[in-house]
Amino acid sequence: MAKEKVAAPANKGGKQKKKKWGTSKVKDKLNNVTTIDQKLYDRIIKDGPTMNMITIATFTERFKVSGAISRRAMKELLSKDLIERVGEYNSSNPIYHGLQVKVKKDEDEGKKKKGKKGKKQE
Repeated sequence: MAKEKVAAPANKGGKQKKKKWGTSKVKDKLNNVTTIDQKLYDRIIKDGPTMNMITIATFTERFKVSGAISRRAMKELLSKDLIERVGEYNSSNPIYHGLQVKVKKDEDEGKKKKGKKGKKQE
């Protein structure tokens, strides 16, 4: 009788589903360009300096190029003084910012100042 009481609760739960191990989502492979043509080069020269923060990852994501191409393009922009380095402390992953970003901000501030009228002081 004692054996039946012990076995009964184990059978009440019903049959469990088999556990699945290792089910993960497969990431799509990126098809980044490994060579650049003149059209892409012109786009990099035009749009690169307008980026606020430029790293290898942001460059590859925006222009869909490989890491080696993005490093070479960043060196090209740096040699033409279109971008500048932010800090000298990190040599392996340099961080840059575009110089044309400041120009746009200064122009916006100038428009705001012209648009506002001064209040009379009493």
